[in-house]
Amino acid sequence: MELEVALYLHRMKILCPIIFLILWFSIACDLKAQDSLKCGFNRQAFSNSYTQWYSEATQNQAPHSHLKRWTEKRDSVFVIPVVFHFIYPPNSPLDKAFIEKHMQQINADFNRLNSDSNRLRSRFKSRVGNPKIRFVLVDKDPKGLPSKGYTVRTSMKSFGIEPTQAYALTHQMKFDSCGGSNAWNTSKYLNIWVCDLTTPYGKKYWAGFATPPQNAPHWNPFYYADSMIDGVVLDKNTYLQNTRASTLTHELGHYFGLRHVSGDPPSQISGPDSKCEFDDSLFDTPRVLHQNYFTCDTSINSCIEDSVDQPDMLENFMDYTGDNCRNTFTKQQASLMQYCLITLRPGLCAFEIKSKIKLAEFLLDIYPNPNSGNLHIDFKDSFSNHYSYTIYDCLGRTVLEAKLVNPISIVNLEFLSSGLYELAILGNQSELLFRKTIYKD
Repeated sequence: MELEVALYLHRMKILCPIIFLILWFSIACDLKAQDSLKCGFNRQAFSNSYTQWYSEATQNQAPHSHLKRWTEKRDSVFVIPVVFHFIYPPNSPLDKAFIEKHMQQINADFNRLNSDSNRLRSRFKSRVGNPKIRFVLVDKDPKGLPSKGYTVRTSMKSFGIEPTQAYALTHQMKFDSCGGSNAWNTSKYLNIWVCDLTTPYGKKYWAGFATPPQNAPHWNPFYYADSMIDGVVLDKNTYLQNTRASTLTHELGHYFGLRHVSGDPPSQISGPDSKCEFDDSLFDTPRVLHQNYFTCDTSINSCIEDSVDQPDMLENFMDYTGDNCRNTFTKQQASLMQYCLITLRPGLCAFEIKSKIKLAEFLLDIYPNPNSGNLHIDFKDSFSNHYSYTIYDCLGRTVLEAKLVNPISIVNLEFLSSGLYELAILGNQSELLFRKTIYKD
């Protein structure tokens, strides 16, 4: 039966998201897969033009074919403003302290500073990519009023759905009128919803899900009846995970345009007759027959490739291998995410580099990194008494700033907690000249 999509009428009469049809995934997989939570994203939501667009995008991320804008920005850091939306029952508040944990983790993962990155097998180290994406928790709401970076909605509703229910109900948590919380402007903010994804029958099928870049050519317009659904959703148990959590990193990969490394075959578990014909169209992620569910068995080589055969890259963030194994994006994955940010989400990110400094004119040593409390900032050639530095925490807050009075300086960071920080070197009129991600042990 064909579903009809109605456009919403008036702001005061917003229809329930049953009219908003986007991202859906197949639950018709084997029982073993159903026993574990997974990502709500697969091939069923792609239009026929997806493969062609994806191939063109991966080709365009090669340096020789970039537009001038891309060439100028490809080495910059992309800064993404983030807001969380919490939806939970009365007297059951979610611990907002976990915001900082997740912000630290995604900032580490998207800058190749995650502590588990050393677990990547040596055979894949030449393929490691750094997306150079920094996430900053907002301190002002869309009206310019102070914000703690999150909204709270008290609701008795849970938002998981059963396979037999209309998949149009997937995005109800994103609307006040359906017991959820309205998004902030999705073209300017990364919205992350945290809610209960338990179904009416007490089951959970998802750990989280995401929407790929809005208006991307590989999506039918059908799936974007309204931009208010754009963002990432996490189940509250995923959000409250105490140990290393990579689900948000995985879903952000989709949000920035990446597919699963398996290429999302029609069924979650492909049979031997599939012959590995599905792929993510990236050359530095080895082909895999299907998603690898919660394993780190390095002997797995599900697809034998004709040239330079490699085992499955179980460490890739876009597989299903889980938190104890995933730790890496490849170079082409990083480049494709940057490409999608520039071309498909141009209003979302800011570029931290305001002026380009030639290496021959501006040489710095920042060490040690990671550091245990003393950070050295050494100017190797020219130095100006107009320089200053600012250090930001993972939420984008200024934790330390001072003027640089000597070409060789030691900054005391002993009072800072362990974690990820950003160092910025500023010139006259607060012009940003240099930035670097640092880690305090």
